[in-house]
Amino acid sequence: MALTYNKKTVVSTVECYDAWSNTYDSDGNILQLLDDIVFEEIAQPLLNYIHKSNMRPICCELGCGTGRNTMKLLSSGWFVIAVDVSTCMIQKAQVRVAQLEERHKSSVDWIIHDLNGDKELSINDSSVDTVISTLVLEHIISLEQFFKTIYRILKKNNDSWAFITAMHPNMYQTGSQAGFIIDNVTGDKLCGISFDHSIQHIIEAANKTSLILIKYFEKGVDNEEHARNLGSRAKKWIGRNIHASFLFKLRKHEI
Repeated sequence: MALTYNKKTVVSTVECYDAWSNTYDSDGNILQLLDDIVFEEIAQPLLNYIHKSNMRPICCELGCGTGRNTMKLLSSGWFVIAVDVSTCMIQKAQVRVAQLEERHKSSVDWIIHDLNGDKELSINDSSVDTVISTLVLEHIISLEQFFKTIYRILKKNNDSWAFITAMHPNMYQTGSQAGFIIDNVTGDKLCGISFDHSIQHIIEAANKTSLILIKYFEKGVDNEEHARNLGSRAKKWIGRNIHASFLFKLRKHEI
């Protein structure tokens, strides 16, 4: 049975996230909770490996939002180029970062950029060690263009990698998409524009730009106890995978 709200209003991605920014970190989004778990399992061990050279590693975060992952990157000793389409979300992230020590505060470059736009992202070719983008793919029109950008900015060596997560197509196919409830009585919801990208399409689009899948994981709500731990919104997803994560590296002959 389709999971629907009384009324769903779809606006542009930037309008949605500008409006969502005030409650984004506190509205009980279970995808964020699963995202944090996967980040700790897959990305964090890689982040903890600091290159043996004297150069500080650089991560480009595509879709930094309110800085949930930006803080983890800074704490791991990385320089961060934080990119987002929403000025309001980046402002929330900047408030978070401002609470850190001075050496961390000076370790972020902030870029307002629309990944669906015609303008190229203003980051030099082959200049970053890794790209991290979590829960963003749903809003990307062209996966091919998205992965071309990632390939362009990644350094061409064996240490470069990209960690990408997404809302699983299982959720989209039941009528769910990124957004937030704006009326708790009626259940009315404000959503950004979303696209249903299959897992296969994501992997194929990455492969076309010489990004090869190294690890793929799916996570969902396992049982009643797991649902209770995740929060009230998790119960309806018991038995379904709702989160997908991908670790990509460069194809060797392209290095």
